[in-house]
Amino acid sequence: MKLSLSRGKKSVKSLRETKLFQADWYLQTYPEVALQGIDPYEHYVTVGEENNYNPNRYFDVAWYKERSQAARKYDGLVLEHYAKRGWKNKVNPSSQFSGRLYLKHHSDVADQNINPLVHYLHVGIHENRLIFPVEMEYGSNPDLIEDMALIHESGLFKGDWYKQYYTDLWNYPDCHTLAHFMTTGTEQNRHPNPFFETYWYKNAYKKLIKKRNPFAYFISEGLKLGHEPSPKFCSEVYFDQHPDVKADGVSAFAHYVTKGMLAGHKFPDKSFMKASTNKNINKKATLPLPKHLRDMIDLPRNSLAPKSNLFDAKAMDIHWVIPDFAAGGGGHMTIFRMINHLERAGHTVTVWINNPSIHATPDDAYDTIVKHFQAFKGQVHFVDADQKASKFKAASGDAIIATDCWTVWPAMVPTNFKKRFYFVQDFEPSFHAMGAHYLAAEQSYKEDFDCICASPWLADIMREKYGRTASYFWLAADNALYTPPQNHVSRDTLRIAVYARHFTARRAVELAFLALEKLADRGLEFHVDFFGAPLPFVDAPFPYTDHGVASPKQLAAIFQNADVGVVFSATNYSLVPQEMMACKLPILELSGENTHAIFPDDVATFAAPDPRAIADGLEKLITDQTYRQQQADRAYDWVQGFSWEQSAAMVETAILDGLKTAEAQQTNPTKTASHMKASVVIPTYNAGDVLKPVLDMVTHQEAPWPYEILVIDSGSSDGTVELVKSYDSVHLHSIDKKDFNHGDTRNLGAEMTTGDYIAFLTHDACPADKRWLYNLVSAIEHFPDAAGAFGKHYAYDDASLFTKRDLNAHFDMLNNQPLCLTKDTDREAYEENPQWRQLLHFYSDNNSCMRREIWEKIPYRRVKFGEDQLWADDIIKAGLGKVYAPQAIVYHSHDYEPEENYERNMTESAFFKHFFGYELIKDEETLAKTLKDVNDHDAEWGRENGVSDEEIGKQMALNEARFKGYLDGVKADTSDMF
Repeated sequence: MKLSLSRGKKSVKSLRETKLFQADWYLQTYPEVALQGIDPYEHYVTVGEENNYNPNRYFDVAWYKERSQAARKYDGLVLEHYAKRGWKNKVNPSSQFSGRLYLKHHSDVADQNINPLVHYLHVGIHENRLIFPVEMEYGSNPDLIEDMALIHESGLFKGDWYKQYYTDLWNYPDCHTLAHFMTTGTEQNRHPNPFFETYWYKNAYKKLIKKRNPFAYFISEGLKLGHEPSPKFCSEVYFDQHPDVKADGVSAFAHYVTKGMLAGHKFPDKSFMKASTNKNINKKATLPLPKHLRDMIDLPRNSLAPKSNLFDAKAMDIHWVIPDFAAGGGGHMTIFRMINHLERAGHTVTVWINNPSIHATPDDAYDTIVKHFQAFKGQVHFVDADQKASKFKAASGDAIIATDCWTVWPAMVPTNFKKRFYFVQDFEPSFHAMGAHYLAAEQSYKEDFDCICASPWLADIMREKYGRTASYFWLAADNALYTPPQNHVSRDTLRIAVYARHFTARRAVELAFLALEKLADRGLEFHVDFFGAPLPFVDAPFPYTDHGVASPKQLAAIFQNADVGVVFSATNYSLVPQEMMACKLPILELSGENTHAIFPDDVATFAAPDPRAIADGLEKLITDQTYRQQQADRAYDWVQGFSWEQSAAMVETAILDGLKTAEAQQTNPTKTASHMKASVVIPTYNAGDVLKPVLDMVTHQEAPWPYEILVIDSGSSDGTVELVKSYDSVHLHSIDKKDFNHGDTRNLGAEMTTGDYIAFLTHDACPADKRWLYNLVSAIEHFPDAAGAFGKHYAYDDASLFTKRDLNAHFDMLNNQPLCLTKDTDREAYEENPQWRQLLHFYSDNNSCMRREIWEKIPYRRVKFGEDQLWADDIIKAGLGKVYAPQAIVYHSHDYEPEENYERNMTESAFFKHFFGYELIKDEETLAKTLKDVNDHDAEWGRENGVSDEEIGKQMALNEARFKGYLDGVKADTSDMF
């Protein structure tokens, strides 16, 4: 890293004046600075901030610059901008520190008009003042902050213990463990300290607590009422052991947690108390048992009594009852794959979430489904807590489907369905030790549900052991994602990919750990790629990489780079082995009835559940290349016989068959709608070779309704017209080149078509799959007040790494926002924050769709550029919604030459200034500084990601063209430009 001293002492002086630079923290966080012997202040102003080094733990340079256009343009340090202007404009310094909430909660600081972060770093942290992450600014519970402060001041929340006990939080910021407990942990029934049992207390006193945080209620009211924090803790025992505490009038629990435990006092176990008789019988009392067990007696087990036995086999009404979920859940991905297929087949699907513990609202849950699982247009509801006056109880349809043992009981409440089904993905009793939970899970299989099972092994168990009607489907790898490596690297040290989700007992991960240790003891050299969860150890007798929880794309890369795969299934088989096989990765599995019922003998190496036997199998795979390759080839051929489309069709058939056996009567199939549901409009001009794959994909879209395609050509002379004419299902309309206008031409396309929804593509935007149009229309259909939607873009495979990086970053940012945005999503930001308004009017007609009824009232403006963003601005101002559809994906990207890049960005800059008043680059000095910062960043990023010096040079030339275009666009006379 080359030092530049261009900013000199003045910036060091300015840096000191911010009172936000912590030199000791800086040196500790960036030890290379200390090793170079550079003054930390000098380092930060000359090179540190440019390379996104942070001045303290609560100021994130990159995060702040991304959210403040003014900071990016500021002539000086970004930190200085925050110190002088940013905080006054309510711009937060990082995701970890909400200045707004700090000032709101600490009114004495607000009264003094002090920079909140300066106050916290110099005063607040020493006074143990509470800070809040930015995400809490958007919470809907007004009591959350107050309860959080109450818990914080009590000293009863043990953040260090909380973080260590819950291993998924090991990388979580220390300062926000309490925030996690308040926003997520309580809903997940996590404990705030080792002695308060959240779930027990929540159920023991649910009528008193109501919707309040249970731990906050315990502190403010429960202690005064004599409540115990758990069924084990006994205040009476503690007072008997320490009468001085009772004499002081102190709570036994508070004393034990804050003082007694540190003094070595014994835990006051209730079992030490003498037997007593309860003479005060409360007939309305309920015993404090978990809700999922209580549902066995609290919920009625009603017989079905449908008001009609008629159903339409082409348009079934299907309701799924599911447990709550987070991104990455494999079982839920399978459920949502099935739901997506059923919707695309023409059926109506409703999702009910039982015992919601992760999502605060059904809308939040819907966003998670679409962002992280599959496209879905149906409705999401919560199963009502009060079943006596329940929306869920009144639900009606053709089929209701339970999806785990704890959703069986609520699924027996509604009566207006024709058949109940049980979507069985594993043998759930084995998730528990023998006891109440095991027996309750097993009992769920004895209820009158038809079982749809995720393997023939499970279906056999349901039929033979529990007498259920049972069908099955196969799991399937996504063959578009999990593919063989293009160029497998030959190496001396082989890599073993190991599924290491150690907290899921049925994965038997400990056996794999022991086998690897034994393998290393034999002197074999190998490198292990662990994935699935952060590892519970640091030192190992072999080299390894801890990938933690990896995304599907990351998993595919891990499998493609490995030589052997290890994943164990102690119950029903996992999907992971098939994903490995699809990457031509030979696998080792445990030998058992469950696995042999699925995998042919020659597609996997099987080992007994003994570390030595597992090590033997691994040694065979590692040392015998021919054996390894032949197994991988056979497994690859076998796994190609499965697809999610086939599996979903099997589930659909199972539902139909079940309805028929329930004496439901099939009506005449729904007739295809006579009018067009959707129209696709594609303007073209000398499209060249890129148009054919676009038309191939658009003409083969899969949807349960008709759609039409219109191409409007503006005088092409390169064969584009002849190509379009070769597609019988594509309508062609030609106009003169001089008549083309981005707004008017698209309005013409809308006028010439009849679909309820009008989708637009450019001639170089190719749908990524056959569900593009359906996913785009469905995104709008879900939101009644949405005027239109735009979809995600992938860069083409041959795009530069810089193009791919920037495109991915842009859509990743959009994925962090609510899917549907209106001006009321954040009214304050809409009125005060230009960056937020820019987000609201971002829209891309490369891949978009609008409601015809809205277009008739708000058509495109007559403009030569930017018709999409102007239309989005118009609908937002009209109070309508704009939807981001992350599952409606197209391939669309450009790698321009500098001259083209200049022209496009000059036009874009002029457009933004003309219509919105934005100045992207205001002067030469800002241009020079911005260009240097961006070039330095791109050069470093390029070197870190293996980009050649030649490509980095090209990127720098493009950057220069872009920023010069921005400046010239600001200076341009735009009176006749648009």
